[in-house]
Amino acid sequence: MARIFITGSTDGLGLMAAQLLSRQGHTVALHARNDTRARDARAALPDNAGVAVGDLSSIAQTRDVAAQVNDLGIFDAITTTPTSATTGEEVWRPRTASRTSSRSTCRRPTSSRR
Repeated sequence: MARIFITGSTDGLGLMAAQLLSRQGHTVALHARNDTRARDARAALPDNAGVAVGDLSSIAQTRDVAAQVNDLGIFDAITTTPTSATTGEEVWRPRTASRTSSRSTCRRPTSSRR
């Protein structure tokens, strides 16, 4: 089975994915923004391969999380959840999306360059 690291795995889709993958026999390492969320993640998925702690909206803490993950070993896959690197704002908006739109959409580039 695979070794998988999941960011934003303390609640929502990240936690659901971690629990599902763990039930399927995969080895799952978690990520939490702070120590309180790390404690909650450990309680929600006691059979984890480790919990990296750090706020991914901070470059310094992101580097620290990377070091923690490297210390946990080699992973076959890393998955991220969109809000794990923000404070609740949109993570990414395509340049073609309207700034007033409440939804981001991906559009094919209109440029003739390929």
